[in-house]
Amino acid sequence: MTDRVWSRQDIEDRVNVLRERHNGEAFAGAIAEFSEELGPEEQEDLREILLERSREHAARNAALDERLDQGGWLRRTFGKIEEAERRQRERFDRRRR
Repeated sequence: MTDRVWSRQDIEDRVNVLRERHNGEAFAGAIAEFSEELGPEEQEDLREILLERSREHAARNAALDERLDQGGWLRRTFGKIEEAERRQRERFDRRRR
């Protein structure tokens, strides 16, 4: 986590840049790495942004709805974000000792 404070708009802009640069698993990995730079509240904003975008995209694409129901990209992305959070908490706990 960095000392920078990310506004919701800053996070949305970063997600847009990452989306333009990466596809599929590379995008999910880039999002997970970005998540490590964020504090807990900012990570919640990131989750909300990703969920909103996935809903918007799903509304335009019935095939994606089916994949999300089966736990495709979104589940893997959140799994990576949750893993990054776990590692971040472990690092924080080690520093506090």
